[in-house]
Amino acid sequence: MKRNEDNGSFWLSYSDLMTSMFFIMLVLFIVCLVKVSMSYKELEREKQKTEQILAETQATNEQLQQILQLDQQFKELSNSSVLGYDEEKKMFYAKDFVGVEIFNPNDDNIKPEYLGKVKDVGEALKVILSKLHQENPRFSYQLVIEGTAAIKWEQKAAGTYNPDNQEMYWLSYRRALALYNKWRSQGLNLRDYNTEIIIAGSGFNGINRDNRVEDNNKRFIIQIIPKVSRPKPN
Repeated sequence: MKRNEDNGSFWLSYSDLMTSMFFIMLVLFIVCLVKVSMSYKELEREKQKTEQILAETQATNEQLQQILQLDQQFKELSNSSVLGYDEEKKMFYAKDFVGVEIFNPNDDNIKPEYLGKVKDVGEALKVILSKLHQENPRFSYQLVIEGTAAIKWEQKAAGTYNPDNQEMYWLSYRRALALYNKWRSQGLNLRDYNTEIIIAGSGFNGINRDNRVEDNNKRFIIQIIPKVSRPKPN
C-alpha cells in the first residue's frame, strides 16, 4: 500500500513539474512572439528610412544634374555684348558700368548720358531670364542687383577707410534701387519670369569685389540664383 502511495506522489509531482515547464515554455513562446513582432516593426521602420534616404538621394542627384545643366546655360548666355560673366564667382556684371561713374558723386540719380546703356543692360537681363524660364519652367530664380563702391586710392593706400562704412552701404543700396526703378520705368518687368528681385548694397564690402583693380568696384553685380524645387519621390 505504501508503494502505491509513493507512485501516486511521484506522478503527481511529475505532473506538477510538466505543468510548470509547459507554463514556462508558453511564457517563452509569448516573449519570442513579442520579440519577433517588435523586430519586424523595427525592420519596417528601417526599411522606410532606407527608402526615404534613397528617394532623397535620387532627388538630390536630379537637382545636381539640373544645376549642372543650368550652369552650362549660364556660360552660353554670357556671350552678351552688354553683360559679362565671371565664371569663378558665378555672377554677371554690366561691362559698360565697370570703372565708370554713372552717378554723380554721393548721388543716386543716373546721369542722362547713361540712360541708354541702362536700358541695354535691362534688355539683356530680360533675354537671359526669358530663355532660362523657357528651358527650365520648374525653376524659380532670385535676381540680386548688388551695388558696390570703390575706395579712394589714398584711403586704401593709407588703410584709413572703414570697410563697414554705413553711408557707403546706404548709397550703394540706393543706387541699385535706382537702377531697378529705371528699368521698371522703361517698361522692363524682370519679375515676369518666375523671378524674385533682391536689391542690395555692399558698399566697401562683399566677396564679389575686384581685389586687383579698385576702380572696377564702381559697378553693379547681378547674380541669378536658381531655386530648385525637389521632385516628389514616386
